[in-house]
Formats: sequence, structure tokens, C-alpha cells
Amino acid sequence: MDSHVGSGKVITAPLITEDGRPIKDPLVLLEATADKDTSEVAPSTSINGNEIDESAERITDKQIIEWKLTLHQIGLDVLRTDRTMVFYENKENLSKLWDILAVYAWIDKDVGYCQGMSDLCSPMIVLLKDEADAFWCFEKLMRRLRGNFKCTDQSVGVSNQLQHLASIIQVLDPKLHDHLETLGGGDYLFAFRMFMVLFRREVSFGDSLYLWEDVGSRIRP
Repeated sequence: MDSHVGSGKVITAPLITEDGRPIKDPLVLLEATADKDTSEVAPSTSINGNEIDESAERITDKQIIEWKLTLHQIGLDVLRTDRTMVFYENKENLSKLWDILAVYAWIDKDVGYCQGMSDLCSPMIVLLKDEADAFWCFEKLMRRLRGNFKCTDQSVGVSNQLQHLASIIQVLDPKLHDHLETLGGGDYLFAFRMFMVLFRREVSFGDSLYLWEDVGSRIRP
């Protein structure tokens, strides 16, 4: 596990190159090692604008490289998640969200991290003070939803749900379905985000929790 996890920081710049060489980026140093003495500068070289730390050992494990390559993207998404909430003005809460998503990306190597997961994890951080409890609640939720984030060149993870929605609308409101077909929306891709993040971005934070509770109470364990 990377030392940045649990450090109380949110990483928003690349930590590693695609060939496994650690990056000594100023943004990373500012956020990840702000409390450390940086008076002694390690030897480095620059490749494609990234400062490579020559003193650090090169990583060869492909899974570790892929995971580390996602960490800064998680950080960027964390900063955009529910950014109008006072709760996230506290950087400690942002770092908890980043920690949980980083750890989940490590343990679920098949899916890893995808955009939208931060929206699903955020309510756990807000409602549960203990970070471990929040993580396991998120992990339990992802057992149901991880299939939504598995996409291939031929299909998206929520394709079956979109097809079910199309079938339901075609039966309940055929006029609306025909209208959507005329507009070129018969594939119902406009509902993609609704299924991916369970309406987190379509309604307010509070309303989304009411919706989750209502829908969750109807689902058998």
C-alpha cells in the first residue's frame, strides 16, 4: 500500500510514470510531503515535463503501477465531489474520501477506480464518522453496483438496465418511447449517469439519501 494513503493528504498529481518510475512533482511534494523536510533534494531527471526521482526504486509490478496511476485521478474527482457542501470544507473529510477510494481501487483489481464512485462513497463519509465503517459500507454497496463500472468496447456496464428501462417505457408510455426514438434517444443513454451514481447528481444530496433509503428498503438482502 502506498504511504500516501492515510497521510491526511489528497493527491492530485501523478505519482508514477507508466513505466514505473516515481515522479517528483511539485504538486505532489506540496500535498503529500508538506510536513517533511525538503531541504535535501534527491537527484532527478525530467521526462515529458515530469521530474523523475532517480533515488527512488523503480516499480515493475504492473498491478501496482496501474493502481498508482489512478491515485491522482481519484484526488481530482474527490475535489469535485459535493464541493458545495460545508462538510467538505474540512480537508480531513476530503482525505477520508480519497483514502477509501484508493484502498477500494487496490482491493478490487478487476474494476479498480472509475469516475462516479466518489459520488457513491460520499454519503458514507458524511453519515459515518469512523473511516473503517464508511469503507465497508461502500464496499458492500459496490458488491451490487460494481458491474455498472465494467465496460468493454462493445457495451457499457449499465447496458442491461438501460434496455430494461426502454422496455418498461415502451409498455407504460409508448408515445413517449416513440418520441424518444424520433429524437434519436431510443438507446436511453441519457439515463446512463442516473444508473451509474444512483441519481446522486440529478437531485440534492438530502433527496438522494431519501431515494436510496426507499429503494434500498425494497431490495432483498
